[in-house]
Amino acid sequence: MPADTRLSHRILLAAAFVGGLSAASPALAQDFSAGWQAYQRGEFLNALNIWTPLAEAGSSKAMFNIGTLHDEGRGVPVDRKKAIEWWSRAAEAGHAQAMHNLALAFIEGDGVEQNYDRAYGWLERAAYHGLVRSQYSLGKMYEYGLGVDTNEIRAALWIERAAIAGFDRAQYNMGKRYRDGNGVDQNLEMAARWFLAAARQGYSKAQNHIGTRYLRGEGIAMDKVEALKWFTLAAEQGHSGAAKKAEKLKAELSAEQLAEAVTRAETFEPRRATVY
Repeated sequence: MPADTRLSHRILLAAAFVGGLSAASPALAQDFSAGWQAYQRGEFLNALNIWTPLAEAGSSKAMFNIGTLHDEGRGVPVDRKKAIEWWSRAAEAGHAQAMHNLALAFIEGDGVEQNYDRAYGWLERAAYHGLVRSQYSLGKMYEYGLGVDTNEIRAALWIERAAIAGFDRAQYNMGKRYRDGNGVDQNLEMAARWFLAAARQGYSKAQNHIGTRYLRGEGIAMDKVEALKWFTLAAEQGHSGAAKKAEKLKAELSAEQLAEAVTRAETFEPRRATVY
């Protein structure tokens, strides 16, 4: 699979609306809120009419949301070019999510000519604005050498920033990096910690991997009951490899251990982090 295709599949394609109320003045915030409330009621054209004068007055949030209305065809026909025009205005005005969306458009050549250099530039700006998804995606740019020279150390630095902020895919990626010594010094304990962090958020791939760590006692104390719990949870999300491991492991455990594993899996609740 080409590197650009792999990247587009692995980074998060985010075009979420901004529902915050901060703006240049209380009056603008109130108007923006009215548009947001109209959107939530499904009155998309009304929201557009409220946000348009705010956008023309310089509200980057209004610009971004108008772009997303055009991108998704809510209240207006789907128009990717208009969406990108509005996102470009929002990005130039400092809107980090708009920067991220533009970067993804340039990566995929969707509505614009594919350009990894411009994608990198927008991702870097969004990443320095603190947008976690952009930090992760910037790490992937370094991993695949898109718009920059391949650099696994820089890839790890950016991805770890996103992992620390709570992004489950970044945590999973850091688990693999510490397991393999890819861009970081190999450290099986750190690998287990990152796999566990992502697993606790409900990420099935990480659940499968932390199950393996518990099964082998690799970077973490061996616990076959805990291993079965994680394999079971991953399997419930359709992870075929975890399902096979769970079935094999069940044959090695006592009835009491099996019952305990079932209880742990049934009482598990994901602890999802909020990342932007």
